[in-house]
Amino acid sequence: MSSGLRVLCLSNMWPGPADPDYGSFVADMCGALERRGVRVEPVVIDHRGRGLVRTPAKYAGLAGRAVRRARSADVIYAHYLFPTAAAAAVAARAARIPYVVTAHGQDVRNLDRPAVRAATGPALAGASAVIAVSRHLAEALRASGLALPPVHVVNMGVDLARFTPDDRAAARARLRLPPGDPVILAVGGLTDRKNPLGLLQAFARVRAVRPAARLAFVGDGPLAHAIDLGAERLGLGRAVVRTGALPHADVADWVAACDLLALVSRVEPLGVVALEALAGGRPVVATAVGGTREVVPAPRAGRIVDPRDPGAIGAAILSLLDDPTT
Repeated sequence: MSSGLRVLCLSNMWPGPADPDYGSFVADMCGALERRGVRVEPVVIDHRGRGLVRTPAKYAGLAGRAVRRARSADVIYAHYLFPTAAAAAVAARAARIPYVVTAHGQDVRNLDRPAVRAATGPALAGASAVIAVSRHLAEALRASGLALPPVHVVNMGVDLARFTPDDRAAARARLRLPPGDPVILAVGGLTDRKNPLGLLQAFARVRAVRPAARLAFVGDGPLAHAIDLGAERLGLGRAVVRTGALPHADVADWVAACDLLALVSRVEPLGVVALEALAGGRPVVATAVGGTREVVPAPRAGRIVDPRDPGAIGAAILSLLDDPTT
């Protein structure tokens, strides 16, 4: 039965034809609201276009569409502090409705930039509430010195119909992976923040002990070529697999196929993929930096590691591979 609530969801990240992994967690959240009977209308940016001209234009377009469509909504739900909080504030004022903002991570760090802070501060002050996806992020928000409405900690959710314990052998058959080789999975952008080169160094240590092990990177980014070169230099050859960016629905097969997930970011506000791996019955090697350790119960379901230490990452991976009860 419909709740009758009409939500205008604003996000500067949303999966699109060219970027199927872009903001998929926001789309999943909207889908969950709709299944509960909430009417959700997305007003979003679904591509990663950058540049001095393209970026301001796409943000201005987001704000303009928000103003036009807010009149048919009861509340605005904005994801990311900048630029969507500012767009939500303008649209909410025009439509005379409340708005709520979720902070996801990098948007909070960007408050150190004077122009972003100046644009975001008034928008946050006018919101009915701010949601932080982890305690770590909530503490950073409160330490920002900005005037804030009530701050609530709510982790992003997981689609339990999609991410559920599944047959590993069947998933590997679908992905054409060897049935018995250990598979370590990394999901996310191939950026310095996600630390894929540190994971690659750790994997070289794992291969010295487990020569049949494989490392799969699901995602794309500016370090893709560096990963390929690093794998060649370290003698890892075909043991390193890169899939490129995939639709979020396809990630579930990789979670089911893996032995464990490695999320060793240099900073990670939450790490939705860690929740997805746990929902799929796979343990996680999780970064100690940020909010991921709040949701990975170590040692029962994973290991917490210093992302700057490839030796520690490798040892944690081997520990989980050697402990089938984890």
